[in-house]
Amino acid sequence: MELLKDIVEIGFLFFLIKGLLWIVLFLLVYFGLMNKEKMRSIQAKLRFRRKKSDQ
Repeated sequence: MELLKDIVEIGFLFFLIKGLLWIVLFLLVYFGLMNKEKMRSIQAKLRFRRKKSDQ
């Protein structure tokens, strides 16, 4: 049961941190501290889905 609690805690922290990082990135773009092209390149690096041309 302890293992399950640890997995839940780790999962929660992972998605919390991931969500906060996305919010920070969008705020950087909104306030003009980062341009949209840089944001798109970061998004492309963070996505794990395969594009249709890669299949």
